[in-house]
Amino acid sequence: MPLVNSTFKATLFAATATGLLGLSPTAHAEDNRSLCDTLASSSYDNTRPPGLAGVEQEDIDIAKALPACRDAQAKAPGDIRMAFQLGRVLMQDGKEPEALVLFEQAAKAGHAAAMVNLGVALHEKKPADAFAWYSKAAQLGDVLGEYNLGVAYQDGVGTPVDGTKALEWFRKSSAQGDDVAAYNIAIIYDEGTLLPENTGEALKYYRLAVDRGNVDAMVNLGIMYENGEGMEADIDAALELYKRAADLGDADAKAEVERLESDDME
Repeated sequence: MPLVNSTFKATLFAATATGLLGLSPTAHAEDNRSLCDTLASSSYDNTRPPGLAGVEQEDIDIAKALPACRDAQAKAPGDIRMAFQLGRVLMQDGKEPEALVLFEQAAKAGHAAAMVNLGVALHEKKPADAFAWYSKAAQLGDVLGEYNLGVAYQDGVGTPVDGTKALEWFRKSSAQGDDVAAYNIAIIYDEGTLLPENTGEALKYYRLAVDRGNVDAMVNLGIMYENGEGMEADIDAALELYKRAADLGDADAKAEVERLESDDME
């Protein structure tokens, strides 16, 4: 039985910066804007300044980011990137209602990453609204909007289940390099539930996801090699894939490695 990964994804990146000393009010305001960018920008946000790699949302330094982003957003309330970034910090700080107000403000102004984050926040309580925001972000070419719209069609979140449309949006996200989108395409073809089973396409997209470092794809591709699905069985190739996944912390893969190595010893 293949693994399934239909997790909705939000933009989760930021970085670090130092404190400020002896600045004029104008310089201080501009520096707080720059600091907010540095501490709370997302690598999925195409409006961010170049050169900011970022860190995941759970690693945002709230103590530094919150005052900087609050000041920057207060001094430029029409700056949708500042609104979005302050929203990310507030979400991390547990202030979801205030964060959603800012995400909605930025989303309505056309900020694709804010649309995705707003959709993720709404998809359980207001799935139709979440679907609408994913759709808007996807139409703008946002990689996470495309991925989440694919999941919505796959799982029937705010819309009827539609395997063809799920595949369409996963393909668009995968074309932009998303590993989980490639993995979900493989799952669709491997399971044969939403669309007819296609072992060749499943292998193709598992391999693509593996090349991108997707651990679940390593496990599932290992299973296909071990069972000889669409090819001759290759235990050595399966073991290599299980070991790669185990080295990345996957407990199921570790168990498979122990099983195969134990079989070899008998």
